[in-house]
Parts: sequence; structure tokens; C-alpha cells
Amino acid sequence: MKAIQFSRFGGPDVLDYVDLPRPSPLKNEVLIEVTAAGVNFPDVRERQGVYQRAETHVGGVTLPRVSGLQVVGRVIEVDAHGDRSPIGKKVLALLPAGGGYAQFAIAPSSMVVVVPDSANDATMATLPDQGATAYLTLTASTRLRPGESVLVHGAAGGVGSIAVQIAKILGAGQVIATAGNDERRAYARSIGADVAIDYGKPDWPKEVLDATGGRGVDILLESIGGEIFEQNFECLATFGRYIIFGSTRGPGAPFAPRRLMTKCQTVTGIYVPVFLAQRPDLVQEALAFLVAHTLDGSLRPSVSTVLPLSQTAEAHRMLEERRATGVVVLDPRR
Repeated sequence: MKAIQFSRFGGPDVLDYVDLPRPSPLKNEVLIEVTAAGVNFPDVRERQGVYQRAETHVGGVTLPRVSGLQVVGRVIEVDAHGDRSPIGKKVLALLPAGGGYAQFAIAPSSMVVVVPDSANDATMATLPDQGATAYLTLTASTRLRPGESVLVHGAAGGVGSIAVQIAKILGAGQVIATAGNDERRAYARSIGADVAIDYGKPDWPKEVLDATGGRGVDILLESIGGEIFEQNFECLATFGRYIIFGSTRGPGAPFAPRRLMTKCQTVTGIYVPVFLAQRPDLVQEALAFLVAHTLDGSLRPSVSTVLPLSQTAEAHRMLEERRATGVVVLDPRR
């Protein structure tokens, strides 16, 4: 089978288009013939070697590596003693061990959701990892109460764009989005953001305060890090909840936890692999929610572009250079 693999860490040029043996499912696994694979920023981090650093605390990856956490395709094989009913059905799947950048991929049976044949493959491929992250930030890391305000950083990206929409579905009173240019801010407004702000401006927290009548936001979803980390506290309300799901600019400077006491605020980190290992039931809940709301039209995931599998390096460049509005999807059949 054709696959994208890297044997050393580095830039997009380390991604090789190779032939590999087709995998076979083990106990409680299925083999999927992939028709669409979503690209995630964690895939970029894997390739760069970021997860090999001790400060990330995630254990790193083993080389050679085939990345890819989310796919759509048809189940063509199950383990010898597994339930055979999914064979031949179109499914969406989350791949905790990666392997989605290939014509065939292995998924745990518990992380597979059957979808209608009429469902758009590329659209569904945007959902599993990025969508689960967005859902869990608002339902497990905290619990969004109807009427509360939410700030979503990076709202034109894969996780952020879904988080904006889920916040609205769950009853948020006001959703404030940040994005880096006019096009991306316009997109954030088109999917439900009430306000869209340029986080590149030095005084962007003041715009958040102005939009919330000076009180700040109840929930803040953070994916940028760097100097943005500290600025976020300027516009977090009393009793505000600060959820960290990424740090594209690095972790930012250390801060004193006791400062949270003055406004009764909390800071929570989320890392989906922990849920996969410890609370798979919540991940299954997330996948079911995402599929149901996409099928009924209340959730509209955005596909930035669909590229052939052989052009995965370009997909990674698009993410690194912030040229993707929504999710970049790979087609292993091309």
C-alpha cells in the first residue's frame, strides 16, 4: 500500500511517499480502506520532533512513523473473532496510534462510527480528533452553561472552527473568536462567532473586554501560547475557566498558580490521548455528537482543500504557514 512515512525529524521534506505492507487487525481492531484522512497540527509536531522533548511530557514517537489520527473509509476486515457486521460499511474513525496517512489503516473497534453512504468523506474526515478535542474542552474539561461567553483562539483552524460551532449548539450566549487575518476572521463570523478579533494587535484583550461589557469571558480556549498566554488573563472573567488545548507559539512564561485565587479562576489542560486511555466512553460520546450534528446540518465542518496523499508535505506547509482555513484533507486514492 502507499503511505506517507518519515524516518527522521525535520521539515516537510522528511515526509516520504513509500510502499508499505498492508496491516492486519488484531483483537478489537478493524482494517479500513481509507478514502479521506484529515491532517492535524499534532501531525506537524510529530514530524518536527516536538514530542521528543522532555518538557512536552507525552513520551515521543517511534521512528519510522506514519502519522494521521482521523480517517474515513470502508471496513474491509476485522480481527478473527470480532463482530463482522461493520465489514463493507462506511465509517469515521479516530486512530490513537496514528497510521492514517495511508491507503489502509487500523482503528480500534471502539473508535469507529458508521456513517451513511451519502455522507461526504472529506467533511467527515475533519471530525474525529479535532472535533473530539473541541467537544471535550466544552463538556469534560469544563461544562459550558447556557448563556455563558466563550473566547476561542485560532477560530479558523481545525479545532477552533468546530469549537465555535459546538459552543453555539450548547447554548453559549456570546462567542468571541480570534484569528490572524481578515479572511479568517470573516470565516469565524460565518460559522457563528458573534465577534472576531485580531490577536496580533497589542491591545486585543481590551477588545474582548469591550465586547463583554468589561467583565471578560467565562470560558477561554487557548491554542497559541507564547505571549498570548499571559494576555489571556486580562480578559478572563471572575470564576473564568481557561482551557489549554495547544501551544503553537510555545508554552509561554511560567506563572504563579496562586494568582488564580484573586478571581477564583481555573486553568485546565486537555490532551485527547489521555481520554482515549482513561475515558474512552467520553471520546465515543464526542464522536456520536459530532456525526449527529454534522448530519443534521447544525455543525458545518470546513474542508480547506483536498490533496493527493503524495502531496502531504504541502498539507503540512499549509498548516505551518497558517494558509488553511478549516481542515486539510488527504485522498489516498490520488
